[in-house]
Amino acid sequence: MSQLLSEAVKLLKANQAKKAEALLTPYYPSNVNNADFLHFYGLAASNSGEYANGIERLKKAIALKPNVAEFHHNLAAVYRLVGDFALSEQHYLTALELKPDYAEAYFNYSATRKFMADDPIVSLVEQQAARTDLSDVDRCFLGFAAGKIFNDIQDYEKAFSFYEMGNRFKKAQFEIDQFRTEIDRVISIFSTEMIQNLAAAGNRSKVPVFIVGMPRTGTTLVEQILSSHPEVHGAGELPDIASIAGTMKQHATQKVDFPDYMAHLPEQVFSGFADAYLRRLRTFDHSAIRIIDKMPGNFLYLGLIAIMLPEAKVIHSQRHPLDTCLSCYFQRFRSGHHYSFDLTHLGLYYREYERLMQHWKEVLPVTPFELHYSDLVENQEDVSRKLIDFIDVDWDDRCLQFHDNSRPVTTASNWQVRRPMNRSGLDRWKNYDSHLDALRDALAFVDG
Repeated sequence: MSQLLSEAVKLLKANQAKKAEALLTPYYPSNVNNADFLHFYGLAASNSGEYANGIERLKKAIALKPNVAEFHHNLAAVYRLVGDFALSEQHYLTALELKPDYAEAYFNYSATRKFMADDPIVSLVEQQAARTDLSDVDRCFLGFAAGKIFNDIQDYEKAFSFYEMGNRFKKAQFEIDQFRTEIDRVISIFSTEMIQNLAAAGNRSKVPVFIVGMPRTGTTLVEQILSSHPEVHGAGELPDIASIAGTMKQHATQKVDFPDYMAHLPEQVFSGFADAYLRRLRTFDHSAIRIIDKMPGNFLYLGLIAIMLPEAKVIHSQRHPLDTCLSCYFQRFRSGHHYSFDLTHLGLYYREYERLMQHWKEVLPVTPFELHYSDLVENQEDVSRKLIDFIDVDWDDRCLQFHDNSRPVTTASNWQVRRPMNRSGLDRWKNYDSHLDALRDALAFVDG
């Protein structure tokens, strides 16, 4: 059994939850009273999107072994995804009672609500973060947890100090020169003529809607608004387009990487990958008129998207540059985004993103919808109606009640999008202005 569970854990860590569930399913009848089995079987279900089954199995595991902190922590995470923040908080607190030095639990719990100065967690997280025997991983978790909590209680100096700690101990590596070179290649290869010529080989489906931009710019909010429409489904952040860009080279007559292989691909490859992508979208919803892929990093592949799916709609979500970069710096991304753990790297990355987006505006056959987060906050109905009109579906008043949308939200904004529209995300950078010189220099930002 230990070998079976070890194999399931490997699959879960590789984001192959469905395979993990398929591996474990035959063994379920003989393990209905095996708490460890049920724990991993529940994780496999919830990570596959079967949240009700995942919750049921995790609850059974806890009934059998009520004092395992990890069981409570992982059940809390599922409750958070589905928007049940009361139960999520209850199980995070139980996990911390059982294991007071559980750094990851502090981090995840910190994202479930807004904290007040008299909350017991304030002193507890500060005490944990001050320990001298912590691993780098735990220092990272506790830095981001304490940063979030002290930001909530408006102790901005302490908050920034803890966020610095969290980012420092992530120990991420990012090479800006390499990224600049990649952007140079994309700009040099994706011309107006090339896109127009190859787009004839694409699939003209109008089902896909892409929301792109920097992370932390309101992409989850936009998806939540649009997916509140009964004919629109939000599929979340899908890795498929980046995966396609990495896989296409196998079909090129010259074995070079993206984007250099674009001139060496048979035209039928574009329609083939487009068809496969559309089949993948239909696994999320069989009947929706529009299905949203809100992977922000797809801004890197808008030329490829325009060729594969020339009728697809693209929404470009933007926010104040300092707010965008600071929000990224305050977010402990689970994977990737290595630029985000250093303010100078963030500013330099942002400038390359802006340079590429300017190129897309000049060469794409259909200009993306330019959405500004502040406009959406200040003029919710007007901007929401324009978004709905842009994706070419009829207006539905439910789009104004996006916070009542019960769909699971798997991004860091899952708590925020359960609340009505508010201004809390505007001008946060002003609370940290004295710490932003390096970011301003990297952005070449003048208009404070």
